[in-house]
Amino acid sequence: MWIRRCGLSWLTACLLLAIAPLAFADARDWLMRIHAAAANHSFVGNFVYSHDDRIEAMHVVRRVQEGLMQERLYALNGEAREVVRDRDRVWCYIPDKKVAVHDYRQTSESGFPRILPADLEVLGEHYRFALGDTARIADRMAQQVQVQPADDYRYGYHLWADTETGLLLRSDLVDDGGSIVEQYLFVNIKIGGDIADAELESVTSREDLVWYGMDMPNMSKEVSDTAWRVESLPPGYRLTRHIKRMDPMKMEEEEHMVFTDGLSSVSVFVKESKEGQSGMVGLSRMGAIHAFRETVAGHWVTVMGEVPARTVKHLAEAIAYRP
Repeated sequence: MWIRRCGLSWLTACLLLAIAPLAFADARDWLMRIHAAAANHSFVGNFVYSHDDRIEAMHVVRRVQEGLMQERLYALNGEAREVVRDRDRVWCYIPDKKVAVHDYRQTSESGFPRILPADLEVLGEHYRFALGDTARIADRMAQQVQVQPADDYRYGYHLWADTETGLLLRSDLVDDGGSIVEQYLFVNIKIGGDIADAELESVTSREDLVWYGMDMPNMSKEVSDTAWRVESLPPGYRLTRHIKRMDPMKMEEEEHMVFTDGLSSVSVFVKESKEGQSGMVGLSRMGAIHAFRETVAGHWVTVMGEVPARTVKHLAEAIAYRP
């Protein structure tokens, strides 16, 4: 789980930001501000991540300076683990397993995506938006925003944004029965102020760790011509990225496709299956993450995302090799 969550998709899932709520009475305006303000706020705090009857406590430091976001996440319970996002790389430390991973950040990755009015019009075809009640979270008042899916190809979101600054203090991912699949909840937070360089440096020793990762930047490239096709997409999903890159753990080339509806995202990984390799096939789940793995035309194909099982199975069944 932690090696996967070292990716940017998990960092973006953890925390969202917003500003100036008093002028915005509409749920769509709140969503725009929640996403647009991601590059505007520095903070230090502790939050809990709940899933599968487990609770993980994390300390987080984020600094936004001159348009660049830097971040450090450190586990406060369970296995020791840490993620540091510096100016050009993401560093992931799992000292209990003697493992560490690093990967280069893409130059365009300066923060969380911004939602524009046009995007909300598209999202409105597959989600319904509403304002809920206010609640006290981390000793601050927060406004709830509800994002309900129109079908069962995506989860719903219940978001609570700080009424003073707009920072997202709580995020629930809910299934079609209204049950919470996973939750992020701040228990204390300090917003704004100066953050020293030392607060963003890893506190995990690098001694005795086995390092995996890419030693050169730009080891990924956009794919313009490929034999791999996804011949049927769930409603609302579209291809937003298709690259070839090196798997930082095994240093093997893989194709990576990202499909999104604007809120929910699914990744498809395609890697050549080497002789003697084996692995679990079929559907698996951890918290909100569903994955489906199969072999197609001598390749391992893995479909993974924080989406319902129906969505990953749909994509897996639609993958074809057309040389």
